[in-house]
Amino acid sequence: MRQVLSTLIYAWFPEGERPLFPVTGAWDSIKQLGAVSDSGETFFLPCGENFNSDTTIRLLDALQTEFGEKICVVLDNASYFTANAVQEFVEDTPIELCYLPRGSALVNPAEECWRQLNQELGNRLFDTLDDLRDAALSALNRIEVPNVFTYLYP
Repeated sequence: MRQVLSTLIYAWFPEGERPLFPVTGAWDSIKQLGAVSDSGETFFLPCGENFNSDTTIRLLDALQTEFGEKICVVLDNASYFTANAVQEFVEDTPIELCYLPRGSALVNPAEECWRQLNQELGNRLFDTLDDLRDAALSALNRIEVPNVFTYLYP
């Protein structure tokens, strides 16, 4: 049986003792890219593989479909967002990309969504990846969406 672990936020156990959990050493995870709109909407895209230029292109295409033909997307400087394939894809679309300065996670409202998700799922042990996925989707529906403008115009 594989078990899926979440981030340990706080732990309480008797002094001198440490609880043991059966694990195989193999980690399963779910991966999602997310966005927050200027009108307070969120958009989350499940990804089957690690983030790369293809997943970024899927995200941009989905955002354009969801929010309108002409959009401006603010991204951090992760390599999968700045890849040449992404730049080439955007050239043929009305999507405008704007990049945050390196190391500026505090001005990225999507990071607040991930912080809330981690807070909600922390200290929980999930028996299956499906259990984790269900809990994450449920938690994402309860996220208090940050106001984009307080991040971009402090």
